[in-house]
Amino acid sequence: MPEQRRRRSPLGVLSAALAYAGGEALAAFRRNGLMSAAAVTTIMVTLLPVGGAVALAANLRLMTTILERQVQVVAYLRDGISPQERDRLSAQVRALPGVRRVEFVGRDQALVRLQDALGERVSLRDVIETNPLPDSLEVALVNPREARPVADAVRQIGGVEDVAFGAQAVDRLLAVTGLLRTGGVAAGLLLGGVALIIIMNTIRLTIIGRRQEIEIMQLVGASPWYVRSPFMLEGVLQGLVATALAALVLIPGYILLLARARDVVPFLPLVHAPDLLPTLVVSLGLGGMLVGMSGSLLALRRFLHT
Repeated sequence: MPEQRRRRSPLGVLSAALAYAGGEALAAFRRNGLMSAAAVTTIMVTLLPVGGAVALAANLRLMTTILERQVQVVAYLRDGISPQERDRLSAQVRALPGVRRVEFVGRDQALVRLQDALGERVSLRDVIETNPLPDSLEVALVNPREARPVADAVRQIGGVEDVAFGAQAVDRLLAVTGLLRTGGVAAGLLLGGVALIIIMNTIRLTIIGRRQEIEIMQLVGASPWYVRSPFMLEGVLQGLVATALAALVLIPGYILLLARARDVVPFLPLVHAPDLLPTLVVSLGLGGMLVGMSGSLLALRRFLHT
């Protein structure tokens, strides 16, 4: 056979190496069935709370965004203010930094709004004889997070009786979101550490079972990455299988909870499943692969000297 035919192209060599690594990874995955199942289960248990925390944080972030859009400062005016003084107050508030728009709401209009909010079950005319609501200025903000300093500035303007704003609810919601995100990360790191230990032991058993074969490959000149690649792919395979199992739980679980939540609290804004689940599954897949490969690399550095 001519020398040119005996030589293999770089692409052919790479394909052969990948085929070898993939075949050995699958064989080791089946051979170490119990340990592989333990590693896959641990990674899946790691991904489930992380995925749930991410989904919950996404919905809380949506609620926070909607609430922030509704945040405004309401300045209640003193009784008896003339239209000229009211216009002067509006101009002063409009000139403050962070103010986007100022709208005057008369006391009669405010009463109509209150009646609309209460609905037909309660009639204010049967409860009160005179309108107790004051005139007010509704101040829309450029940045809803600046509601507190804007409210403090409006409160200093003469003719303003009181100031109210709804940033407290947004602050609490942001605090809850941060707490959930921190808790999800902490739980993920803890369970990820357990998964790494189990994956290391799984790869260690594979290395021990193939020690003679590995020594022969090293003697004939196999490169370190050629020897290591099956074990790395085994860890990646464990991560992918765990991700698939976690997705089988998370996807129908989120869709079911979304449907139940809309029946119980239909007014609550929630992230639609098509907008969240694809990105969530891809992120979990990358996380599962990272955990699996990290466990393999740690085992290779500790138990395989190449």
